Amino acid sequence: MMSSLDEKPPQYSPLISQEDPQDEESIPSCSHAHIQHELTKWRRRFYILLVSSIATVLCLVGATSYKLHTSTGFSCPILPTNHGSVEIPYSPAPVKYVNKYLVGDPDTPKFMGEPRPEMDQAWHELLDGTLIRYSSSELLKANNATSVAHKDGGYVGGLGVSHSLHCIKRIKQYLHPEYYYNHEDQDWKELYSHVDHCLESLRQEILCSADVNVYTLKWTKHSRFKPTVKVPQPHACVDWAALHEWMKDRAARLDEMVGPPESLYEDQDLKAGA
Repeated sequence: MMSSLDEKPPQYSPLISQEDPQDEESIPSCSHAHIQHELTKWRRRFYILLVSSIATVLCLVGATSYKLHTSTGFSCPILPTNHGSVEIPYSPAPVKYVNKYLVGDPDTPKFMGEPRPEMDQAWHELLDGTLIRYSSSELLKANNATSVAHKDGGYVGGLGVSHSLHCIKRIKQYLHPEYYYNHEDQDWKELYSHVDHCLESLRQEILCSADVNVYTLKWTKHSRFKPTVKVPQPHACVDWAALHEWMKDRAARLDEMVGPPESLYEDQDLKAGA
């Protein structure tokens, strides 16, 4: 939010045409130089958006709480104090709020710039606790939900914020194919479809959370034509550190889940053997 508006309107071009199947089929044969050229144009646009999206989706988790807990009395814009007939979904997550500006995060350098081991480690730590355990009573309160069973009892699931962070990570990796993907073996059509899904998911979540915090404009030496955006007051954000600790305490692994019944794949096995 603190960056200046661009001098000229950005010129957008599609990553890959969904209406031209020939474009999708040609992806695996694209040269490294061509892919690098096309994705370089997107990197600068996404660097700031990636960081701001993380902060936005963390605040979105607040919509899962019935009551706003804050010592400052600052109301979170995504959780109205008078929501009328709108039902706030149940979540066992112990959500609390803190006031913060969405700039100057000490972790920002870890997530920006070119891919490197430090960045990969930062993402690994951020996504720790993606899968968590739920009790049957918790799922009952969550609209009588069902999920995959845990081998030691209870069930395995997650929070919406984990899916959003996963999507941001996937988009980041898509911007650097030379670092994250094997160009000979990669299914580019599937990868594009996944990234496209992630962008659409984030679009809907941002509209759902609809950050209504005020921003203002200020003339600076940066430009004679476009003023700089300023945010005069802090956001009310979910205390991510506290929430993440709770998620890690409940963490589950894929190998701890009860596997699928074999009957689920009988039709596929019959077709494969035909």
